[in-house]
Amino acid sequence: MPRMLTAIWIFVVLGVLLWSLMGWGFYALLSLDHQWLGDLKPLLDEVPFAALLERWVPGWQVLVELSIDAVQWMLGWLGAAAPIVVWVVWGGGVLVLTGIGAVLSLIVVLLREKPRDKPRAAAA
Repeated sequence: MPRMLTAIWIFVVLGVLLWSLMGWGFYALLSLDHQWLGDLKPLLDEVPFAALLERWVPGWQVLVELSIDAVQWMLGWLGAAAPIVVWVVWGGGVLVLTGIGAVLSLIVVLLREKPRDKPRAAAA
């Protein structure tokens, strides 16, 4: 039984470590200058098999350009609030992971078998 609880909390700690690493990467992405996305538009003309893509998805270049503009705008807007956004998202994720670990631990504790009482010798 203690092995199960240890395994649960090892997975929770690993999850928090991975979540923290993702939060750091998210903060690094939001802190970048969002103008680098504008450099992607000229590359759309060099996409291999562009004619085949145009046949299957008409207007794909316009859609990709609009998507780049939208992502550029969103990164610019979020970049100003990056520290607050990342801390709130990170804290929420850690609370969820800890809550999952607590619920799983509670389930393990509630489902374990109780030690049976030893039969008492009949008093003579």
